[in-house]
Amino acid sequence: MKRIAILGARGQLGSLLHQSLLKRADCEVLALSRKSGKGYVCFDPIHSDWKTLGKVDVFVNVAGIIRESKNEAFFEVHTELLRTLIENRHEIGNPRILHVSVLGSDSDSGSAFLNSKAKGEAIVLKQDDALVLRPSLLCLPNNLLVQKLVLLLDISRYLGNRALLPASFPQHKIQPVMPQDVVQIMEQAIQIQELPVKSLDLVGPTPISFGELMTLAAKVRNQRLIPIEIPKNLVDIVTRNFISVWFPEILDYEQFKLLFKDNVGDPRPMEEWLERPATSSAEFWISAFSKPD
Repeated sequence: MKRIAILGARGQLGSLLHQSLLKRADCEVLALSRKSGKGYVCFDPIHSDWKTLGKVDVFVNVAGIIRESKNEAFFEVHTELLRTLIENRHEIGNPRILHVSVLGSDSDSGSAFLNSKAKGEAIVLKQDDALVLRPSLLCLPNNLLVQKLVLLLDISRYLGNRALLPASFPQHKIQPVMPQDVVQIMEQAIQIQELPVKSLDLVGPTPISFGELMTLAAKVRNQRLIPIEIPKNLVDIVTRNFISVWFPEILDYEQFKLLFKDNVGDPRPMEEWLERPATSSAEFWISAFSKPD
């Protein structure tokens, strides 16, 4: 019987892992959350006493944010939280650590999101019996990319089906990964005797460009789409000084910067863990872009 603590258990990926582990007879799961609720252990990693968790065999950190707020900043959640975890690791029995970061993390990046993720990874990578998982975009229902592309299509209707896009944006590629593949990898990393690697990129079988996704979204929604590319530096100014300030729900500047970086990787190391091909995301996108009944 292993005691597994999941920090970020209310999130989409954390909740999927939580539900999957609950089906196992060889696991006791502590679903940690700053908010109390049935099935959750009320725990604040910054202010709570770590000793109250007791001995933990594996600590899974799935906590993260995609947008900063008054109460949460990228550096605090993605970097300092990891430092706190390591400082308190001995209080909970020196468990194995599984840390979920993000594909493309970069300590030299101009993106605060990618920068903070990389610095958090660096803290974990120095530890024994610890694994950093770097998933690409997760194919989760109504994820941020789906929301933005559907919003783009809705706005284009008022512009004669014209979609105003920053130059080069449609050509950039991502390699989305299905959440069931990620959960399976995490469960294997929890159970195996010894971790064979310190980090692992998690990607789907094939890359897809933003342009291809837009074309697919328009086809699924039976809408004509006329892409019109405009200078990136002009869009940069407008996004930074106007849209992200007054209409961040459309696009904030941090999200804008992530649109101009290919986010792809090699699926073979992950497939060796799975002992099967990575799952295609083709059906997911058709379902995600379909209009609700």
